[in-house]
Amino acid sequence: MRLSVLCGPLTGLVLLFAACPKPDPGPEDGGQNAGEETISPVELCERIASARCDLLSRCYRAFARQNASDCRLIEQSRCLDEYTRLRPSFEADKVAIDVAQVTSCERRLRTSACVPTFPPGDLNVAAAPFSDCTLTTGLLEGKVPAGETCDESVECAQGTVCVKPNGVCTGTCSSLALEGEPCSVGCAEGLYCNADGVCAAPKGLNEPCDSSAECAQDLWCDGVCKQRGSVGDACRFDPLRLSTCAPGLACDVVPFFDDQVGTCIVPLGQGEHCRYHWSCAPGLVCWDLDWSQFPIAPPPEPGTCAPPAPAGLGCSYTPYSLYVGDVCESGTSCDPSGLCSVQPTLGEACNPFSQACAGKDVYCKPSETVPDKGTCTTAAAQNERCATQLDDGSVIQIPCESGFCDSETTLKCRPPDKQLGQECGSDGECLSGRCALQEDRTFRCANACL
Repeated sequence: MRLSVLCGPLTGLVLLFAACPKPDPGPEDGGQNAGEETISPVELCERIASARCDLLSRCYRAFARQNASDCRLIEQSRCLDEYTRLRPSFEADKVAIDVAQVTSCERRLRTSACVPTFPPGDLNVAAAPFSDCTLTTGLLEGKVPAGETCDESVECAQGTVCVKPNGVCTGTCSSLALEGEPCSVGCAEGLYCNADGVCAAPKGLNEPCDSSAECAQDLWCDGVCKQRGSVGDACRFDPLRLSTCAPGLACDVVPFFDDQVGTCIVPLGQGEHCRYHWSCAPGLVCWDLDWSQFPIAPPPEPGTCAPPAPAGLGCSYTPYSLYVGDVCESGTSCDPSGLCSVQPTLGEACNPFSQACAGKDVYCKPSETVPDKGTCTTAAAQNERCATQLDDGSVIQIPCESGFCDSETTLKCRPPDKQLGQECGSDGECLSGRCALQEDRTFRCANACL
């Protein structure tokens, strides 16, 4: 039985999914709006962070681990960190805040109907809603026209991208490829990159397909491009689509497994049987699913829709809760003893598999000798353990203070050791401190940018 995810098998936590492409926003999350005013980066981050946390609490209770105040602090800090990275672009007047898009995103995050999929956030295992509501994917407006130099892709005007041949520091804003052109720099809006590496128009209803990437945005691939299902229609988990059912419906199916066929349903009420959390109405989670055979096999029997449990109540523990969700209320998580427990804080014992430590930049660092035990700490230091093996193909890791986390061999933080031109997975692996995308689509160590 094979797992199906957006970027391959379950290969890790936040940092290991960071390179996955962001999906296009879907119709369920409400589209865009207009508006005109001026706001500061701090106000932008405050508004979007608050709205994102409202969305998690309202729609994705199985994945809302942080309490409300910690959630807002963490989300706002991430946004401000990204702004700090992009500050030179602001100071050079190459980018500006798109106030209309900020207003639209804030409204949609707070009021749109709950989309029955995974929430926007770190674990990019499938298409997620509101993918156009981050600093790098929609909240900023690039001012640099095609043909002029750029340092960041967000600097380029709509319809263009910052191309840096062989990882040079300064690139050129270039138009996205049109139909029939090679798609090495990406395709223009409304096109997709086909198996021949050429931009093509998406396929229409009933045309043969191998992947939903080939189909028009409102269709999905099931041998042919199909319309999304109505109540009672068969459906599947598709990592490239928010849902294979029509807006307002959910696909009652266990995710990740290619052989699982579900049914399009109206989200279920308390006490009704469910196959997964998104099968339940907003505010409910799917209780009593047996994940003991995951990821080899899905839960054998359906669960029951019910509210999340407070601290002290029993729960069914799984080390895969990062991927499949948790039935405990925000601010708690299901611990290995089978109880919903308040999230540990800095210095307290924790479970590395669930990574449920409370607070900003606090992670569960695995023990050197017992990998399923850990301590809540900040980023790991050199030669400290930074990763733990979940199964033969899955690793969960935390950041390192410096260098990189060797998640394949030592499972510890190591100093950079790669020379210019060597393939890399992160800046921390390179002696130059910079891992850059090349024309052949590989990442290699490149000269540092001044």
